[in-house]
Amino acid sequence: MFLKLDEIARELDEICLPLEQEGITGMRLLAQSDADASTRALENAQEALGVKFPLELSRLVCEFNFGEFEVCNVCFGAGGDYASELVRLNSTDEYGGKWWHGDTRPANLIVFAVGDPWIFLLDCADGAIYAWLLGDEELCGRRVASDFERFFRALASIGIARLSKKAVPSAEEIAKFVQAGDDMALEFWREMAKI
Repeated sequence: MFLKLDEIARELDEICLPLEQEGITGMRLLAQSDADASTRALENAQEALGVKFPLELSRLVCEFNFGEFEVCNVCFGAGGDYASELVRLNSTDEYGGKWWHGDTRPANLIVFAVGDPWIFLLDCADGAIYAWLLGDEELCGRRVASDFERFFRALASIGIARLSKKAVPSAEEIAKFVQAGDDMALEFWREMAKI
């Protein structure tokens, strides 16, 4: 029901490779062309952000190119270099804009992907994934997955099922697989299963 990483890459290749001939890119999970360079870039990003990325994130980003990858209306990177994108998303921009309130970014929290209307946060201390809306009172009030890999596999499995016109797992099945938090997480996965 929930695809493994190699299955995700293979299925997305089969479905999305023909679309690239029409100029639609960013939907295939491509292998990282230089794992050593990716590792160094991630180390630099960790240093710039003052965090230590969870193993699941580091392993997947060193194996696959998330630089321009999007699935299920969730955009991981937009510029081709995911490590630089992580730093950009979690730094104050040239206009003073930032996703957090106050002077400093919350310790161990980073934005790792965005989608309409969601902002996805990763707690680097325990690996938990949170879906946040700008109107939410609490940053970490909607825990949607226990770790990056489970979150990613669930999203990709939903996207592939939809593109293949197959049955999408139920919100309850997804929430159990990702080890989600509560009813708010269940509502989030219900919404994602319908996109």
